[in-house]
Amino acid sequence: MHVILAVLLGAIGGALAGENEFGAAVGAVLGGLIHRALRQQREIAALQQALKALPAAAPAIKAPAPEPEPAAEPVPPAAEVSVERPPAVAPEPLPDVGPGAVPDAVPDRVPAAAPLPPPAPAAPAAPGLVTTLRDWFFGGNTIVKAGVGILFIGLAFLAKYASEHVQWPIELRLAAVGAAALVLLVLGWRLRQRRPGYAQALQGGAVAVLYLTLFVAFRSYGVLGAVPVFALMVVVAALAAALAVQQDALALAVIGALGGFATPLLVSTGSGNHVALFAYYLVLDLGIAAVAWFRTWRVLNLVGFVFTFLVGSAWGVLQYRAEHYASAQAFLIAFFLLFAAILLLPARRAAEVAASSRWVHGTLLFGLPTVVFALQYGLVRDMAYGPALSALAMAAFYVALAVALRGRAPLALVFEGSLAIGTVLLTLVIPFALDARSTAGAWALEGAGLVWLGYRQARRLARAFGAVLLLLAGFALLHAIDRHPSPDTWANALLFNGVMLALAALAGALFVHRHAAPDGPERWAEPLLIGWALLAWATTAVLHVEALVEADTRLAALVGAAALVALVHALLGRRFGWRTVTLPLIGYLPLLGLALLASVLFQDGPFEHGGAWAWPAALAVQAFVLASALPRWAPAAQHLVHVFGVLLVAGLGAQQGRALTADWGESGSAWPWLGWLAVPALLLIVLPRPGTARRWPAALLPAAYQRSAAGVLAGVGVLWTLLANLVSDGSARPLPYLPLLSPLDLAIGVALVAAWAWARSVAWPAAPTAGVLGGAGFVWLNAMLLRSFHHWGGVPLEVAAWSAAPAVQTGLTLLWTSTALALMWGAARRALRVPWIVGAVLLGVVVLKLLLVDLSDSGTVTRIVSFIGVGVLMLVIGYVAPLPAAREKAHAPS
Repeated sequence: MHVILAVLLGAIGGALAGENEFGAAVGAVLGGLIHRALRQQREIAALQQALKALPAAAPAIKAPAPEPEPAAEPVPPAAEVSVERPPAVAPEPLPDVGPGAVPDAVPDRVPAAAPLPPPAPAAPAAPGLVTTLRDWFFGGNTIVKAGVGILFIGLAFLAKYASEHVQWPIELRLAAVGAAALVLLVLGWRLRQRRPGYAQALQGGAVAVLYLTLFVAFRSYGVLGAVPVFALMVVVAALAAALAVQQDALALAVIGALGGFATPLLVSTGSGNHVALFAYYLVLDLGIAAVAWFRTWRVLNLVGFVFTFLVGSAWGVLQYRAEHYASAQAFLIAFFLLFAAILLLPARRAAEVAASSRWVHGTLLFGLPTVVFALQYGLVRDMAYGPALSALAMAAFYVALAVALRGRAPLALVFEGSLAIGTVLLTLVIPFALDARSTAGAWALEGAGLVWLGYRQARRLARAFGAVLLLLAGFALLHAIDRHPSPDTWANALLFNGVMLALAALAGALFVHRHAAPDGPERWAEPLLIGWALLAWATTAVLHVEALVEADTRLAALVGAAALVALVHALLGRRFGWRTVTLPLIGYLPLLGLALLASVLFQDGPFEHGGAWAWPAALAVQAFVLASALPRWAPAAQHLVHVFGVLLVAGLGAQQGRALTADWGESGSAWPWLGWLAVPALLLIVLPRPGTARRWPAALLPAAYQRSAAGVLAGVGVLWTLLANLVSDGSARPLPYLPLLSPLDLAIGVALVAAWAWARSVAWPAAPTAGVLGGAGFVWLNAMLLRSFHHWGGVPLEVAAWSAAPAVQTGLTLLWTSTALALMWGAARRALRVPWIVGAVLLGVVVLKLLLVDLSDSGTVTRIVSFIGVGVLMLVIGYVAPLPAAREKAHAPS
């Protein structure tokens, strides 16, 4: 039967929509599909309920403990045994005894406890909207409900047909329709006791027909004036409400409301009389408010809300004109206040409010201000400050409502919702009244305030909304930067609001730090807000430096801005004992390192173009960080910060030394290279000294300075010697070049000795140290030889020139052989096989060089000297530096 009715209703609806057979066929198919889907949902729900009931229906089976029998008896076959299942019982709990106690007596059998009472059935879940509508149309006497709907549509078509074809007076025709409705109403009232469902359907249809008759009489024919019609509509609405309340008939109320709201749509002539339409809807909504005075029927309230604002929104989009403003504004305010009252009317029944919060209609609580403000914005968007004033007025309404409800525990949900809505609307005032730059700062302050208020009042929603506002403030600032031109003065809205956003984000992070649970999920908001503040700092600083600072001083300005931000974070950490806010300072020195690299690439010295004040300020801030924030960090972070501090000072000193000596000679001379080395070498000499560990800041963490930082400087010094030997020609005008005594050779020697002294001070492994320093020293000896040929023999510092100069080749051969001799002789004296083998390898290279290079021009004196000199030195090596015995053999008894 239900499927037939569904198909029938679908066919009728399709025919009305399509006005042809195809529409009826499509509607019938859709009706059948909808019925099938609803039936499947009911079946699935029934199966789920049955599955949930299975564990409760299956009793636990527990066999009783067997009693000892004197003799075993034969057991009959299993098929003939009839076992009666005893009811499940819960064992009686044993007394809790300590580990050292022994009970006096343990009974052989534990008496069975009385069966526990069955658990109370769970309260049925509140039916949803889809379930309620399905129950109305497919539950109870469905045929009667479908018949009333079809009768209502037929009477509407009858009225329209009669107006076009029947010559009766219009008053008589309308009176006939109204009389038919009254007959249905009286009949339904008479049957209210015997057939309540049937009677309510008849009464609902009668009420809808009465609405239809009055509306047509007023709008289409003008038979009745506005005052009588609306007076009668008020009577009909009151009658429908009274009948529904008297009989506790939600279906009657909904049918009456649906009929009333559908009437103008069914008989519409397209005249566009919006005043009559909305006045009629206002009367219907007053009837719904009257019902809400006595009953909490959420579905009825939803029907009124959806029809009113759906039709109103459609009219606003399609037909609203500027000349309609006054009437449209009045109706919008009236509907807003009326549905706000409908939301609160159930609160007058104290028992229902105290039982639960289900009386609160979320759609009305949050949907009403959303829809109303959207429509209001459409009305006033072209007015100066119209949206801002509208948002302010609605915010004032909801804040006043929250104040009125404050302190009433049963109304706490509406209080919180009203307060949240008022806060959102106040937030919307800002972007409508101010530009994007001011919006960012105002939202940031409001967000920080909401985070504080949320913790103060233990309201999670307020805290979440405050965090969202802080996030939106950042995007508003970016939008303002993109939309507005670059600032031309330091006193501007972008700077003010950017700083305000950063400080507000830090304030929100501080509130989270102080009040959030240590292991709670809100703890993640603290580092996120601090990071958001850092982005605000960086964006604001870069924007203003780029717009307001000369190009050659921008680097110094950025260094100063970074120092200022670091100082703010360090002061906050010290003032509030706040470790998290100081953690970004771990990256402060690496950031300054990047600035130093930019200075090396684009400037002659670090203290020019504003660097004379920027770098000392940055170092002073770093000293404050070491004294205040550093002790709260992890040991590894402390170690890295100390090391980076030394390296930054060494880098600044190296670039400044290079700037001082750059004009003393050409770029390839010794003087610029000496400038690079001076300060790092001095630090490398001073840091390993025992007295250094007793002075601040090395006393805070001596290992970071004497081992790590000095080790990095030692490695950099060795690398510097290699680069200087490869690139510099060693000239130091006006001084002549003298091997070992020239400024470059002296500096290289100092660097290698300082690195060797550091390795000894920290007990660095001897083998790697000897290998690195020995290799660097060997390169240095070769470079000295080549520089000597360059300055005293005129040989260019080029590989091709060296290959073509026999004297250079002879000098290299003899140098390599002498080096091998010294290495092998020293290794033999100390019984060290590895250095001896290295010397032997070098000697083998010399032999290969003699055969492959020097032999090609054996007729020259230099080649003869090479061969004779190498031969003699090899004989000396063989005599004074034999291969040391293996360590085991060297210590064996003779």
